[in-house]
Amino acid sequence: MTFLTILFESLMSFFACIAFSILYNAPRKELVYCGVSGAIGWFIYALLGLYISPTMATLISAVFVTAFSRFASYHRQAPSTLYHIPGIMPLVPGTVVYNTMTAALAGMILETYSNILLGLKLAGAIGAGSILMLALPYSFFEIVPRKNKNEKKISSTHS
Repeated sequence: MTFLTILFESLMSFFACIAFSILYNAPRKELVYCGVSGAIGWFIYALLGLYISPTMATLISAVFVTAFSRFASYHRQAPSTLYHIPGIMPLVPGTVVYNTMTAALAGMILETYSNILLGLKLAGAIGAGSILMLALPYSFFEIVPRKNKNEKKISSTHS
């Protein structure tokens, strides 16, 4: 897989996450951030997937998606789930679940169990990566100070 392919897939992930967010009535002004969350997750997953196992790539991607979601939540003053859920969607092991069902219906027991185990590992990696960042205090994401919209109004009226 080339770097351009990874960028293209990340762009498609961006648009897919925006479509998912529209479907679930996310505010219009937050749609771009929802898309960025998914693009970050898929970019990191695809890039790391070239070098490490899919489970570790999923875990690290989930950490980055959750960190971005918490950071965006702090600065945009919106719930972190608004950015987290669309961002995690590209990482959900849908193909593995499909392959599990196909193998089960075909009577291939070992392949079915193998796919079940992989699906559980990937889902667990998503959960563990999310919990790692969600366990951090909200103040941890104050790395960059938030702009206070009220300061401009107050300072302009007192001048």
